[in-house]
Amino acid sequence: MRIAHIMLARGFGGAERFFVDISRALATLGHEVLTLVDARGVALSQLKGHANLECVAVRCHGNWDVFARRALRHHLAAFKPALVQAHLARAALLGGHAAHALGLPTVAKTHNLVDAKYYRDIDALVPTTAAQAAHLRAQGVPAARIHPIPNFSALQGVVSVACNMTRPWIIKSAGRLVPKKGYAALLSAFARLRAEGVDARLVIGGDGPEATNLKTQAAQLGVAEHVSFSGWVNDIASFLGDAHVFALPSHDEPFGIVVLEAMACGVPIVTTPTVGPREILDDTSACFAARDDADALRAALAEALGDYDHSLTRAAQALTRFRQFYSAEVVVSRYLDLYAALIAENARGQQA
Repeated sequence: MRIAHIMLARGFGGAERFFVDISRALATLGHEVLTLVDARGVALSQLKGHANLECVAVRCHGNWDVFARRALRHHLAAFKPALVQAHLARAALLGGHAAHALGLPTVAKTHNLVDAKYYRDIDALVPTTAAQAAHLRAQGVPAARIHPIPNFSALQGVVSVACNMTRPWIIKSAGRLVPKKGYAALLSAFARLRAEGVDARLVIGGDGPEATNLKTQAAQLGVAEHVSFSGWVNDIASFLGDAHVFALPSHDEPFGIVVLEAMACGVPIVTTPTVGPREILDDTSACFAARDDADALRAALAEALGDYDHSLTRAAQALTRFRQFYSAEVVVSRYLDLYAALIAENARGQQA
């Protein structure tokens, strides 16, 4: 199958990671994949050199950029894909228009609570959570256009959960260093945990505009020597390899691919009950703490470390859920089924 994927964002968050992972996964399965990426996008460097994957840079200045739309149409016409998948609103708007003009079936993963007006030329919308699906229905999107499929992690998953006997306790977290990720609350919770005599270290992977503020906060709390900021994490499995607990303190998390990665690595999880984690996990597979509440987060971390056998039981349950619902094998297969259905429907429409 020949499939085109379009991503016109420049940063690298969960949506961009999914775009890279599904493009690579499809290429690995032997499908011919064209990726159309903003020339200044971080994702560009992660796609080059992969077998069965053609990577083309497109310069895009905004939703109004008619030159980018023409470039997308040109590259799609040259590649002749059977189907086009767009990622995020700009790609759906410009790429959807280009694909529609060529008579190609289209898919767009919504990633968040999107404005449906940007997805007018998209045949199938793929929300990753029930909340996203409900949001689309509330905007009048017909049920026949909505096809819920969750995110996945490219990690294979560990064979079984291991009991890590090393000390001190290692608490790890990873994500963009922005206010909504809740790292200020995590630092406060960690400082309180240390004040109670818990021998622990905190390692935060990622980067962003809050990096300096968070380092200053760690110093002000008196825990700077026990906190490490490791920068962007390229190998999440290695990063989580020595973690006793993975913490996700977000105020807002539409899905959270990093949660799937922790599940796949068999690491016990402490998270806030935001939309994504609450749909992926439950009380048998993770420990929850109220969002933006440092003391609740401290209590959840203390519980996870204080009854670590129970935490390992939760991690084993999370690993099982990962294999059943969120592995690349399971999720990419669902996408391929959707692609095949849309291609067949488009062919019937052209013959009518």
